Amino acid sequence: MRGINQLAQVRDLLKRKQSSRRAVIQLYSAEDISNEHADVPCTCTLQFMVRKSYLNLFVSMRSNDAYIGLPHDVFAFTMIQELLARELGVRLGRYKHAVGSLHLYDVNVDEARRYVDEGWQSTALMPPMPKGDPWRAIDILKKVEADLRNGMKVDLFNLSIDNYWKDLATMLAIYALTRGSTPIGIRTVRCPNG
Repeated sequence: MRGINQLAQVRDLLKRKQSSRRAVIQLYSAEDISNEHADVPCTCTLQFMVRKSYLNLFVSMRSNDAYIGLPHDVFAFTMIQELLARELGVRLGRYKHAVGSLHLYDVNVDEARRYVDEGWQSTALMPPMPKGDPWRAIDILKKVEADLRNGMKVDLFNLSIDNYWKDLATMLAIYALTRGSTPIGIRTVRCPNG
């Protein structure tokens, strides 16, 4: 925001003073209500707090779609929380997600039902992120994503990253298949881990 890398600022602040209550990333700003425009952030703030060597994250949303936004937001924000915990050398703490208006649009009800009925969703916890510096693996994932976006074939089996990251690469490959003019089923993707 305004040329400030807020995540880096939060990381540096918590490295200097883990007990800080100021480790807040702000997405919604005063400019967002000064003019009428369609692309207004739904996320207001992400507040990171280290307590008893656990990194907790409190997310404040002004609005959240239960089908289109919520699953993606929770995944993205907890991924950021886990990345930051790895960088700070602390354990992963609690995640709290507060929403002013949680809704499901009528136009998405049937699609949301089909999604749930597919049976691919799991209530199992995602495995923990591998210990150590995650940024090398993230750089590889960014290249995988760019290659998939540009229509290139990616060899998921021979990526030089931990299986945790290969699973994420597989998810990117599945997503890429759904974006084509003729979407291909998930079952056609051979996963490196099963």
